Amino acid sequence: MTTRKTILPIHSKFMNAKRNSYYLLMALAVILVMFSSCGKENQQIDYNVGVLASQEYVQSQQMMDLLLNTYFKSITDSLLIVDYSSSVDGATVTYRNTPGETIIINYPLWGCEDECGHNRAGKITAVAHPGFYDSLAVINLSFDEFRYDGDTLLVNGFTITNKGKTDGLNDAYAVKAQSVQRIYADTMGGGTHFSMDQIFVREKDPATIYHSTKDRFMISGTIKGVSSTGYSYMAHVETEGYILDQFSCNWAKLGPALLSLESQVYSTFILFPGADTCANRYVVDIEGNSFYFLFD
Repeated sequence: MTTRKTILPIHSKFMNAKRNSYYLLMALAVILVMFSSCGKENQQIDYNVGVLASQEYVQSQQMMDLLLNTYFKSITDSLLIVDYSSSVDGATVTYRNTPGETIIINYPLWGCEDECGHNRAGKITAVAHPGFYDSLAVINLSFDEFRYDGDTLLVNGFTITNKGKTDGLNDAYAVKAQSVQRIYADTMGGGTHFSMDQIFVREKDPATIYHSTKDRFMISGTIKGVSSTGYSYMAHVETEGYILDQFSCNWAKLGPALLSLESQVYSTFILFPGADTCANRYVVDIEGNSFYFLFD
C-alpha cells in the first residue's frame, strides 16, 4: 500500500511561517507589556522609601524633642536658678549672667546615659538675647563635639524664640534649625540631615514655677530632611493635630504627622500613641498598609 505524501504549495508554506512569526511576535509583545506594567506598578507602590523616611523622621523628631526637654528643664530648674549650677538629664548645667545670659549643658566627652536611655556626649551652649525669660527673646544654641548614641551631631542656625502667650494662656516657642546633620557612627560618613521649623507650646504645671513631670508641650510645624538613602521628604504636623511631648514619658504621642516624598506619589501618616498612654511604639500608615515600629 502506497502512502500519499501531501506536499503543500510554496505559498502555503510561506503563509504558515508568516503566521507563526506573527504569533511569536505577539507573544513577545504581551510579555514585554506585562513586565513593563509590573515594573511601573512596583515603582508606584514601593513603600520601602516611605517607611525608611518615616523611621528616620521619627528618630530626628524624638532626638530634638528630648534635647529640647533638657533645655526647658534647665531654665526652670530650682537649683540652677538659686546656685547657678545643677544636674539635668545626666548633664552638668551651669548658668552665668555676664557678659550675657548663658546656660551651658555639659556632658562628659566619653558620654553618659541621660534619663531617657540615650547616650550623650559633648556640650550645648545656650546664649539668650536679651534674657531667657524676656518676651521675644532669641536664644541661640550651639553644639560642640556633640554625639548622640555615638553618632556625631552637627547643628547650624539653631534658635528658640520666646513668642509669649499666643493663645492667652500658654507660652509658645518658635524652634528653628537651618541644618542638623546626624552622621552614623557605624557607617562611612552615612547619615541623615534635616531642617526644623516648629512651634512648641508649653502647658506648665500650675502648681510650681519649676519643671514638673506634669509639664508638657504641644508641637506643630515642619521638618524637612533627606533620608540616609538620599530621598527628600517633608513631615508636617498641624496645630490641631499636634504631637504631645511630656516630661513624664520618653516617647511622642498623638499626631499624626503627614510625610510626603518628592519621588513618590503616595503620602504617609505617622501615628503616635494616645495621650493617656506611654507606649514605645508608633505606626507608619501608607495607603491603608500599617507598619509598626519601636521608638527605641
